[in-house]
Amino acid sequence: MHLACDGRGRPLAILLTPGQRHDGVCAWPLLERIRVPRIGLGRPRCRPDHVIADKAYSSRGFRAYLRRLIWSAR
Repeated sequence: MHLACDGRGRPLAILLTPGQRHDGVCAWPLLERIRVPRIGLGRPRCRPDHVIADKAYSSRGFRAYLRRLIWSAR
């Protein structure tokens, strides 16, 4: 089970995978599942301001993905 949480530990997205699936492979699909509803009108937020993760998520490919994700929001 792969879990994305907010800063208070509340779950934002869950991804279930077979037993020996590497965390780095599941990072992109997990982040794409995040949808935080806005108060009032507007589309749900789906781009994080910050990502804190263990070293399984430190690959060049994942860091490049985060840069594209954050810069495309600006």
